[in-house]
Formats: sequence, structure tokens, C-alpha cells
Amino acid sequence: MALDTGATYTMIPWDVAERLGYRPGTSATRVAITTASTIEKAPLITIERVRVLDVEAQKVMVVVHDLPSKSRVDGLLGLSFLSNFNIHLLLRDGLLEICER
Repeated sequence: MALDTGATYTMIPWDVAERLGYRPGTSATRVAITTASTIEKAPLITIERVRVLDVEAQKVMVVVHDLPSKSRVDGLLGLSFLSNFNIHLLLRDGLLEICER
């Protein structure tokens, strides 16, 4: 997944959502997402928990959408997860630290 501080929501692909037991096609809530060529509506679901590195957030709102295969990432780690933590990003050192508040 790519760290995306500009994304309101975390995004996962359809197959991952379905393997986790969710049924995104039945979600009544859809959000507009901007792709490279258009604006699409994608399901918004609540994932029971998301764990990254050694931290976990519960009840995370997640958009279900497949990114293009050329993007080299499967999803986006957006603010619906990141806002639960303090994030330290040290680009020159290649370090990402996610800390409990």
C-alpha cells in the first residue's frame, strides 16, 4: 500500500475486501473518487480493524476500488487510518514511524 496523506479514506482492492468477508457490492454508501481519467463512485465500508507495522485502528472507513495494475500498489493508506496516530516520516532516512497518540 502507498501512504497517501491526501486521501480521505484508506483504499483496498475488491478481492481483498471479499477475502476478508466483506461484501462491498451491497454497501449503500458510495463515494466519488477521482481517477486518472474520470470520477467514479466506489463503495465505502467499515473494516473492523486495520493493522500496519505494530499499530492497529478499529472501525476504519475504507473505499473499495481496484487501482490500475501499472500503479504498482494495491491500495492507499489514507487519513481514515492515519488520523488515529502520530506519524513521523523521515524521507532522507527512509523511515516511517506510526505511534499511538
